Amino acid sequence: MELTGKRALITGSRRGIGAGIATALAQAGCDIGLNDVELDAEGERTLQAIRDLGRRATFTVANIGSSTDVQRLFDTFLATHEGIDILVNNAYWGDNRHFLEITEEIWDRTMDSCLKGYFLCSQRAAQEMARQGTGGSIVSIASVHAYRTFPHDTAYGVAKAAVIRMTMSMALDLAEQGIRANAIAPGWIDSRVLPPEREAERGNAEYRDKVIPWVARRRIGLPTDIAQAVLYLCSPAADYVNGACLTVDGGFVIGGTP
Repeated sequence: MELTGKRALITGSRRGIGAGIATALAQAGCDIGLNDVELDAEGERTLQAIRDLGRRATFTVANIGSSTDVQRLFDTFLATHEGIDILVNNAYWGDNRHFLEITEEIWDRTMDSCLKGYFLCSQRAAQEMARQGTGGSIVSIASVHAYRTFPHDTAYGVAKAAVIRMTMSMALDLAEQGIRANAIAPGWIDSRVLPPEREAERGNAEYRDKVIPWVARRRIGLPTDIAQAVLYLCSPAADYVNGACLTVDGGFVIGGTP
């Protein structure tokens, strides 16, 4: 799954799953564009880790729910990397509320981050990929919330289900340009913000007791699990995979029981 020389933009990538995806793509040879709504210590650490791998890396603060910000994000990325081969839609915002407590503001902000932003970034990336004439890969992070309902997940679940449906349409419409579009539905992933010296705590007793009994694989998911799935979908190994959604949940959706 060699990707040397490819140029990848990952939204929502200053920490957690996004940072794991960016790092895995950099290790495979990609130059990286990072993005998030702020550049904090976590973002600086991710940026430096990628540069330490010998890859070009940029970080652009932008809200992908804004078309103006998305245009600036791509202008910055393209000015440095002179093209784009991979887009990973990973940005997220959520405020879990009971159905009766969801405000218009919460609904709109969830859709902006988890659906509209994916559309804006995908369209802009596809336009550039089509102009280049070299094809490309777009991977969108959905969720098992698209398949199973959970308490207080209406807005988030609806957005993630729509991401999968949008991915199918993108795959069909963009096939003529050699652009593949796929999605990943993560299960319960331990993506807490932890300093490097505490990384070993991922999947600790608190998470094991709460989550693992429901997962057929009997372990907690890690950001690296999602990163490896993204790496596969972006690689030549997945050349015949298009319009698919890969569930990466250790067997949660199929009905793990305590």
